[in-house]
Amino acid sequence: MTNQQMEWTGWLPTTTPETEPYWKAANAGVLLLQKCAACARTQYYYRAHCSHCWSSEIEDLPSSGRGTVWTFSVVYRNATPEYNEDVPYVVGLVELEGGVKMLSKIVGGDPEAVDFGTPVQVIFARSPSGQNVPLFTVVESSPEEPAASAA
Repeated sequence: MTNQQMEWTGWLPTTTPETEPYWKAANAGVLLLQKCAACARTQYYYRAHCSHCWSSEIEDLPSSGRGTVWTFSVVYRNATPEYNEDVPYVVGLVELEGGVKMLSKIVGGDPEAVDFGTPVQVIFARSPSGQNVPLFTVVESSPEEPAASAA
């Protein structure tokens, strides 16, 4: 990847009062997860209640943005105008450090080189409206440095 900011041309979710902190954090280059103060479990996607115990004692938890590809698909055909110029591209379920999984586009490098367990790191693409959208890029691990763990 270059240092140049990627541009997001796809659809954007609607920001609601409930999700506004998540999108503000994305604009600051931070991927937010949530941790429940009642049961101590981590969750993604951003919401008002714990998906495990239904407590409303949810706290923001900035993510390291590191993870591994849990499963994926290489898309070769897409008739949707916002996405058809990008084929082939990878859509995958990324297991982040902390154990939560996030569905995302995986960019950078050869789509055919992505595999189960490939280390990835969050990056942000800027939409025309100015909203940052989290994506993941493949991380090349050096021989002396182990691949990112999905601990």
